[in-house]
Amino acid sequence: MNLPNYLTLLRIVLVPVFFTLLVTYQTGTEFHRLAALAVFLLAVLSDALDGVLARMTQQRTELGAFLDPLADKLLLLSGYIGILFVARLPHHPPLWITVTIVFRDLVIVAGMAVIFLVTRKVRAVEPNLAGKATTVLQMAGLVAILCKHPASVALWNLTAVLTLLSGGLYVRRGIRALAGDSI
Repeated sequence: MNLPNYLTLLRIVLVPVFFTLLVTYQTGTEFHRLAALAVFLLAVLSDALDGVLARMTQQRTELGAFLDPLADKLLLLSGYIGILFVARLPHHPPLWITVTIVFRDLVIVAGMAVIFLVTRKVRAVEPNLAGKATTVLQMAGLVAILCKHPASVALWNLTAVLTLLSGGLYVRRGIRALAGDSI
C-alpha cells in the first residue's frame, strides 16, 4: 500500500457519506447540499491527487489500477443515482442519461468478466482519452447540478455523447482482447 492507494481508499470511503448527504437534501436544508458538494469535491480532488502522486513518485500498482476506476465508478454512479431521489434540485438529468451511465459501466464490468472467463487473465481496464473525458464531464456535471448551475444541462448532454462513444471504444477493445489481440 502506498499513498496514492490510500487516497483511492479514502475516495471509496467518501462515497456513502456523499450519497447520504445527497439523498437527504431537502429545501431548507441547504447544509446537506453544500456538504454533499464539499465531500464530492474532496473526492474529486483525491482522484486527481492520487493519479499525480502515482505518476510523479512512480508508485503505480496493480491494486491502484483496479481500485482507482472502481472508486470513480462508485462515486459517479452514487451521484447520478442519488440525484434521481432529490426532487429539490432545479436541474436534473433525464433518466435516460443516468441509465446510459449505469449501463456503460455494467457493460465494461461484464466485458471484463467475459474476458477473464475466456482468457483466464485478469486485465485492468486501461482508460482511453474518451473514457477520461467522460469521467471529467460526469464529475463537472455533478458539480454543476449541486451548484444549481444551468450549465449542468449542456454538461449532461455532452456527457451522454461521450459516455456512448467511450463505451463503444471499450467494447471494441474488449472484442479485440477476446480475439487475442493486445488491448
